[in-house]
Amino acid sequence: MKKLIGVGIVAAMALSSGAQASGDVLAGKWILQDADSTQAKLDEAVENVAQEMNFFIRALARPVLKKQTQICQQWTLGWQTEQFQWQCDDAKADNIPLTANGEVIKKDEEDIEISGTYQQTADSVVVILESERGKRTNTWKQVGENELLFTVKLESEKLPTPLTWSLSYKKE
Repeated sequence: MKKLIGVGIVAAMALSSGAQASGDVLAGKWILQDADSTQAKLDEAVENVAQEMNFFIRALARPVLKKQTQICQQWTLGWQTEQFQWQCDDAKADNIPLTANGEVIKKDEEDIEISGTYQQTADSVVVILESERGKRTNTWKQVGENELLFTVKLESEKLPTPLTWSLSYKKE
């Protein structure tokens, strides 16, 4: 029994130190770089997906897709007890349990259940959010000293191809 408890404590320490390693690197405020070209990047990503849609659906799809391509001027990332938290600009912060693995974590403004999965490496955090509408994968990855690459991938049975874009941020 003592051996099992010891193994559990070692595993817990390894998990928390792994979270801390990523947390030390990614925690804090990140400011958008190349803001002037950001909207053009997102418009191009939307247009690439819209072009593969039926001609009659394109006009309806573009505004819906553009709504999903929100530009965050600043990300605030951090860890609290057992949770990862991310905040876009002054919006309400979102959080996900570090143990989330596909279970329902919240409901959206239209009362639709959203499931979440949290994944972490030494230099990145991946949050996967899924609902009946589709799947959104947010990845915050350190790519250089004080540099962060934020990548989003939206997948849905209504999209012919995933909508993907990446933006660069610098630590404040």
